[in-house]
Amino acid sequence: MDKNELYDLIPAYALGALDPDEHAEVEALLAADAEARRLLAGYQAVTDQLVLSVPARPAPAHLQDDLRQRLAAQRTPPSAASLQRPQLNRRRKITPWLPLVAVAAVIALVFGAATLLLQRSPAEQLYNQITAQTGYITLLVAPSEAVAASGEMVVGSDSTRGVIRVSNLPTITTDQTFQLWLIDSDGAHSAGLFRVDDPQTANYIVVQMPKPYNEYAALGVSIEPQGGSPNPDGPSTPPIFAVPVNA
Repeated sequence: MDKNELYDLIPAYALGALDPDEHAEVEALLAADAEARRLLAGYQAVTDQLVLSVPARPAPAHLQDDLRQRLAAQRTPPSAASLQRPQLNRRRKITPWLPLVAVAAVIALVFGAATLLLQRSPAEQLYNQITAQTGYITLLVAPSEAVAASGEMVVGSDSTRGVIRVSNLPTITTDQTFQLWLIDSDGAHSAGLFRVDDPQTANYIVVQMPKPYNEYAALGVSIEPQGGSPNPDGPSTPPIFAVPVNA
């Protein structure tokens, strides 16, 4: 393979996308050619920046078993038929724009993943983090007679932080707000105000609890005037849904 063809392979080399023969030829070129090393450094800088631009997220637990199964399948000895198959000629004519297409595809994939991650709210990200843990708690939403809200609350291992995932909330006016309540033997305690963009779709509400979740009888949400309930002892309207804990 001539030098120009090897130059064309440098972007794919930076991505680890070459077969062993091509990889060896590019390695030899890099050892002897300063210009090739300069090109490689430029491509590696681009790929490194792409990796760093994507926020880290914990992988779902089931992926570990899936990875082990795939690795075990790859270690399966080849069949006799495959051993008798003639080796194909690995040398081929290099299309000059092919490495650039490979780089463009990786860029599109990485930035697409980054965009999807950034579209998730911090509350949704926390929900996903909790449900990726082992032994998290799930408590179902109990709708009121007037509102068909549905969903659940998940609580992490620390027992004092959770996320309510709820849909089918009622539409409220601009001078109203939702208010979250923590209910125990001493009454109802405000845990904050919130609004949602689309009440019909899944909405995520972070719940910070001063004490472990199982020390409460329930959590509830009411519709209140902007600024919160005027009642110092609790909600001023009936709750639109509740999350029973120790009912």
